[in-house]
Amino acid sequence: MAKKPQNTAGNRNEDSAPQERKWPDKAIIRYIIRALVLLIVFAWALVNLDAVLRFLGTVLALFTPFLIGGAIAFLINVVLRPLECCWNKVCRRAPEKLTRPVCLSASTVLVLGILFAVVFMMIPSLRESGDEFIQNIPAYVEEIGRWWTGVVRFTAKYNIVLPEYAIDSDLLIEKVTALISDEGSGILTVTWGAATSVLSALVDVLLGLVFALYLLAKKEVVAAHLKKLIVTVLPQKKAQRLLSIASLTNQTFTNFVSGQLTEAVIIGVLCFFGMLILGIPYAGAVSAFVAVTALVPIFGAWIGGGLGAFLILLAEPGKALWFILFLLILQQVEGNLIYPKVVGKSVGLPGLLVLMAVTIGGEAFGVLGMLFSVPVCAVLYSLYLEFMKKASTNH
Repeated sequence: MAKKPQNTAGNRNEDSAPQERKWPDKAIIRYIIRALVLLIVFAWALVNLDAVLRFLGTVLALFTPFLIGGAIAFLINVVLRPLECCWNKVCRRAPEKLTRPVCLSASTVLVLGILFAVVFMMIPSLRESGDEFIQNIPAYVEEIGRWWTGVVRFTAKYNIVLPEYAIDSDLLIEKVTALISDEGSGILTVTWGAATSVLSALVDVLLGLVFALYLLAKKEVVAAHLKKLIVTVLPQKKAQRLLSIASLTNQTFTNFVSGQLTEAVIIGVLCFFGMLILGIPYAGAVSAFVAVTALVPIFGAWIGGGLGAFLILLAEPGKALWFILFLLILQQVEGNLIYPKVVGKSVGLPGLLVLMAVTIGGEAFGVLGMLFSVPVCAVLYSLYLEFMKKASTNH
C-alpha cells in the first residue's frame, strides 16, 4: 500500500506557531509581594528602632495588668486543677456549683499565702541578723586583733615589720550603723526605695489578680470562645495546627511549673532539715528563700544560697562557711538526682538543652528569661521532633 504523503509544511507551520507565555501562579505572586512588604517593614523598623521600641513599650505598659493576670492565672491553675480533682473524689455529694468557687478560693489563698509568708519571714530575719552583727562587732574586732598580733610576732622573726593593728570598735559600729540605716544613703533607705518602686506597681498586680480570678472562674467559656475565634478566622488546616501548638504549649508549661514547684519544695525541705541538724541559724527563712529562688532552673538555688549565706554571715560568720559547704553538697544532689528525675522528665528536654536554654534566656531577658526559657525550648524541641518524624516518614 502506498503511503500518503505527509503534510510537512503544515507541521512546520504548527511548530513555528508562537507559544502562549506562561505567567507565574497567583499564589507565588502573592507570596513574593508579602515577602517584599515584610522586608520593607523590617528595614524601616531597623532604621527607626528607637521609635519602635518606645511604641512597643507603650503598648506593653497598657497590657501589663493583663499579662500579669495571665501569669497569675496560670500559676494558680497549676494548684487549682489537682485540687478540683480531689474535691470531686472526696465531696461527690456536694453541689457541682460549689466546686469552682471553693477550689479557686483555696488555691488563691494557698499561693498568695506562701508568697507573703516567704517575704515576711525574710525581712525580719534580715533585720535581726543586722542587729546581731552590730552587737558582735567588738568581739569580731578583738578576735581579729589577737589574730593580727600573732601574725606580727611570726613575721618579726624573719625581720618583716608589719603595721600595728589599731581599729576603734566604737567608730566601726557607728560607721556600720550609718551604712545600714543612715537617711538618704543607707542600705535600708535604698531597700525601702526599691520597695516603694515595687509598691508603685501594686495597682497593676491587683488588676492582674482580678483578671486572673475571672479567667479561672470562666476558663472553659474563655477557651471555647478563643477556639471558636481561631476556627472562624483561619483556614481549617492552619486553625487545627495552631490549636495543636497551643495545646502542646499549655501542657509543656503546666508540666514544667508542676515539676519546678515539686523540686523547689524538695530542696527547701532538705535545706531546712540540714540546717537544723548543723545548728545553722535562720533555718526557716533561708530554706524558704532557697526554695523560692529554686523556681529559676539550675542557677536559682545558688542565688538563694548566696543571699542566705550573707544573712548567716552577719549573725554567725563561722556557721556561714558550714552553710556554703552544705549547700554545695545539696546542689550536687539536686543537680544530679532531683532535677533530672523531676523536671527533666516533666518537659522531656535533654539536660544539655536545659542548660543552654537557661543560659541564653538569662543573657537575653534576665530572670524571666531564665524562668521561661526551658518550657519554650521544650515546645520548640517537641515541634522539631515532630517535623523530623514527618520528614523521615515521607522519605
